[in-house]
Amino acid sequence: MKILVADDLPENRALLDKLLTRMRHQVVLAANGGEAVALFAATDPDLVLMDIMMPAMDGLQAIKAIRAIGRDKWTPIFVVSALSETEDIVAGLEAGADDYLPKPFNQAILQAKLNSVQRFLDMQQVIAADTAQLKIYRDRNETEQLFLQNIFARLIRQNDLKDDYLQFWLKPAHRFSGDLISARRISQQQIYFMLADSTGHGLAAAIPTVIVNQAFQAMTRKGLAIAIIVREINRLLYSQMPPDRFVALTIGMIDSARKSIEIWNGGLPAAMALNAAGEVMHAFQSRHTFAGILPDAEFDDRCELWQWQAACELFVYSDGLTDAQNAEHARFGPHGVIAALSANPAGRRIDAVKAALERHLATGDAHDDISCMAIRCL
Repeated sequence: MKILVADDLPENRALLDKLLTRMRHQVVLAANGGEAVALFAATDPDLVLMDIMMPAMDGLQAIKAIRAIGRDKWTPIFVVSALSETEDIVAGLEAGADDYLPKPFNQAILQAKLNSVQRFLDMQQVIAADTAQLKIYRDRNETEQLFLQNIFARLIRQNDLKDDYLQFWLKPAHRFSGDLISARRISQQQIYFMLADSTGHGLAAAIPTVIVNQAFQAMTRKGLAIAIIVREINRLLYSQMPPDRFVALTIGMIDSARKSIEIWNGGLPAAMALNAAGEVMHAFQSRHTFAGILPDAEFDDRCELWQWQAACELFVYSDGLTDAQNAEHARFGPHGVIAALSANPAGRRIDAVKAALERHLATGDAHDDISCMAIRCL
């Protein structure tokens, strides 16, 4: 080890130099606290033996100055003091020292304490090596995560969500979202829409949404019926994903010419058609199990069709919205959603829900993905 010895008495420095050199340690000598601080910064020792009573700068000041020097590793400091000088030992420990070395010097005690320091240094080296390895893994994982994020951004494009009659909000709890919002307008009167909520969180939850989105995009482009689209989504999830990976799903079409909303809801909260006053005109309850659970032969693709008599706005959301808890563990709940919706006109309700939830969470974070969508039906 490289050991810095700070003592104003030449005979003490000479004795420690002789003992430590005989034990095959490298010794750096300082005659006062100021020299000790300067040599500590210049030589980077493994251990410091610090006398307390020294001129210019005493040991206590030197210990504090050394501890103020920022370093990647921890360097033990021993107070060198006679056993009768208890106050010096206590003051040194309070200043930042780790242990003490009693005077007169006992070679056996000195050797035992140095062995203890060596074990500490060995452990510190192991921890430093493990930390460096963890940083390599972390950096590599960060690179891979960014790469995957870029792929997901390309696979799940939201260009079709730029619609004058549609607003949405999606807030992932993690880097990858298990919630998905998609829409496609095929004419001035007709728009397909979908909100999906995959089980789990993060990347594992995001992967099924890629399957769902690609099927939705391909099949709505062809103008196929909702029943056909949702059956194909279920078939793909059932055949390609593990049994414990499934997707809650609301998918449908709004047809303004027929003044109708057709919806298949499997596992999501009820989609709500709201009038101008924010009252619920109709609720599309979940009447099916999640997509991806049942084989094709057992799957029920029947949709619910509803026609409006006056202009309305359809609001669809995932349970991450209602389940969001604040610091007191109170849920935002359906009442929070309804209160925000009913107090605001069509076209502004997504912003109102977002603001209300942010007030509810205050400085906290949601622990689940949150998504909601509103489409005006005119």
